[in-house]
Amino acid sequence: MDAGHTARRGTLSWGAAAVSETAVDTVAAAAEKKVSLREELTARRKAMTNDLIDERGLKVQSRFLASPYYQKARTVALYAPIRGEVPTRDILIAALQDEKIVCYPLSHVHGRILAFRAIKSESELEPGRLGVREPTNSSDLIAVDQIDLFVVPGLGFSPDGKRLGRGGGYYDATLKAASARSRRVGLAFNDQIVQALPTTSDDVDMDQVVTESQTLRGLYRDWDFLDT
Repeated sequence: MDAGHTARRGTLSWGAAAVSETAVDTVAAAAEKKVSLREELTARRKAMTNDLIDERGLKVQSRFLASPYYQKARTVALYAPIRGEVPTRDILIAALQDEKIVCYPLSHVHGRILAFRAIKSESELEPGRLGVREPTNSSDLIAVDQIDLFVVPGLGFSPDGKRLGRGGGYYDATLKAASARSRRVGLAFNDQIVQALPTTSDDVDMDQVVTESQTLRGLYRDWDFLDT
């Protein structure tokens, strides 16, 4: 092999390394920014009183229940809120009255994909091992690929549907494992909306983000959940 070929191969090898280093730097920068934002958004959430959470939460839930994503969905995955998250009790009551299948995630996770059980009454929710309410073991398991609509909590969201969670990556992994026909809607308060969020290839965007005063379009995919 001549010197020209050797030089070209060396250049290609250096270029690949440079691209790799750039990618690593980008991921590292995003991770650092996420840590800073999580601290800021957690502080905002802690500053909200219970009365304010309940008051604004009613408005978020009402706006969500009017959305076509909710109205068209047959199987809805809800979450039991922790301190500062948008309440979901009104959605649960409405969904059961509308004869939808309602399920919640379990705290026992195998790998990174959440497992879900359906409930037919709020009384079937009990504190789990992490203190968050979840269905009892007697409730029916619902396969992730059978869920039409995921209602997703988060520390922050952007107007274009980006989401910042608490850092575990469980919802992102679960949403990636869900059916392609499924949709996801984030619930948030206005204070949780950030104009730009750092993301990586592991992050999953929302179709819609609903707050107490606005409905933001993310991916905004069609809301036809029929199997294709």
